[in-house]
Amino acid sequence: MTIAIISGTFDLSVGSTLALAAIAAVWTGSQFGVIASILAGLAVGVAVGTINGILVAKVRIPAFIATLGMMFVVSGFTLIVTGGNPFAYNAPSFIWMGNGDLLGLPVPFIIFLICALVGEGVLRRTVFGRQVFAIGSNAAAAKIAGVPVQRMTGLVFVVVGIFTGIAAILVAARLYSARPGLEPGFELRVIAAVVLGGTRLQGGRGGMLGTVAAAILFATLGNVLNLLHADAFWQKVVEGLVLLVALSIEGIRQRVEERMSRQMHEVKEGG
Repeated sequence: MTIAIISGTFDLSVGSTLALAAIAAVWTGSQFGVIASILAGLAVGVAVGTINGILVAKVRIPAFIATLGMMFVVSGFTLIVTGGNPFAYNAPSFIWMGNGDLLGLPVPFIIFLICALVGEGVLRRTVFGRQVFAIGSNAAAAKIAGVPVQRMTGLVFVVVGIFTGIAAILVAARLYSARPGLEPGFELRVIAAVVLGGTRLQGGRGGMLGTVAAAILFATLGNVLNLLHADAFWQKVVEGLVLLVALSIEGIRQRVEERMSRQMHEVKEGG
């Protein structure tokens, strides 16, 4: 989602995609094994990301409308294919991905760090990353400069789908199962973590490391509330407040930048 928001877009369908990809991974794994399970989860993420990319980049539907529509489509499709029933898969190698440890560190956390480092490297060290920043800063100028805006926007949604598929596999492995409605509100928590990590909601500025710190903060907050035996409903209230604070910080930052820009412009005109 960090990459998507830096490019000036976002994806509201990641929550429903997470559930469908997790169900695909669990069901496929129970039939064909762990490797097939991983491939199935990733395939669902790529498929939904590709459709979103086509709708936004080719059909020119605004990202909010396209991904909101896909959120309902994927959720409905998940209920149709599952009948609302959960699926379970408890092969030891599959469970290990969600609950095992390596060198004293949980496997999901290691995979999380690897994905974050890869994402940061792609953003900072590749042509793809530079074009993502260019599109987010000014899509029209990027197009004039030769950046293939449509193709890059489509690829951004595919990348979101890949990472969502990875997340779905890890969640399913941790729970030994998957069901429709898995992780409700997932998309809003993701966007909140990205914004809280310093990525500008309008695009053009941000980074993966800030998102990592914000994600760890959210996880820590959730663990603390659980240790304090806080009511689940109050946990939702706290998550909402954190989201409001994150968006407020972003709004304040934008106003400060605009004010400083106007002052600099006035100084130059006065000079």
